[in-house]
Amino acid sequence: MTTISVARVRPAALDDDRLRALAETYRIDGDVVRTEEAFALVGTEATLVHGGPGNRLAGVTTLVDTVRGIAAADPEKDHPEPLPAEKALGMTAELTERFGLGPAVARFDGVRLESSIDATVVHAVRFDGKERTRFAAKTDVRGRVTLDGIPVTGPRAGVSATFLDDDRPLRLMATTWDAVELDHEAELVEEGEVIERVLEAARHRKERRGTHLEVASSVLAYWAAPYGGGADLLEPSWFIELAHPADEYGNDGPKQMVRVSATR
Repeated sequence: MTTISVARVRPAALDDDRLRALAETYRIDGDVVRTEEAFALVGTEATLVHGGPGNRLAGVTTLVDTVRGIAAADPEKDHPEPLPAEKALGMTAELTERFGLGPAVARFDGVRLESSIDATVVHAVRFDGKERTRFAAKTDVRGRVTLDGIPVTGPRAGVSATFLDDDRPLRLMATTWDAVELDHEAELVEEGEVIERVLEAARHRKERRGTHLEVASSVLAYWAAPYGGGADLLEPSWFIELAHPADEYGNDGPKQMVRVSATR
């Protein structure tokens, strides 16, 4: 029998001084609202929110620019060149280190937690009615977290940010845990068994739409789900991508991602 670790996370409850300092760095000068579940500072140009331990986004710090946006750019003018990937990466790393944000600050016990971040310039296409022009639209920073070498994914995993043409992020999300601890070991459901179960369930859909489904990919990962009460666990899951057959013209059929528990 193969087993897998099930980890428990303890979301960080950041103190007011640290959150205010973060807000001042990005010139967010609005009113502060604090409840048992969240801290929010709403400014005229940006909003900062941190989810407390009882919040569905417990441990997640979110910074959103409420004025600027990619779609707001004037289509008649050249789009401003976004921040280079290396600079966006450095800005995000400096920000998370200075304010103690992200999974890298967590203590871990009984499991091995590792994290890293990378950045890439994302391109878009503008069509003026005559021709299509490809241009650099934004720079995205994405964190990667692994637990015992297995990826951690979900709305409460890692760090992500989007930059335009300066060092102020258009959007920043960082999940911060005080600790990640081994909760228990569980039996791992093998990949082949999970795929067989998913395909069998699909075959019984109405109108037999699942009859010709194929598995495009399958990945084992920990699911950092919105907090729903009780122990805050990272749930081992299989993510199965199902592909429908191509249509009569040879166009790829739709795909669907299914998450299935990887333990019993």
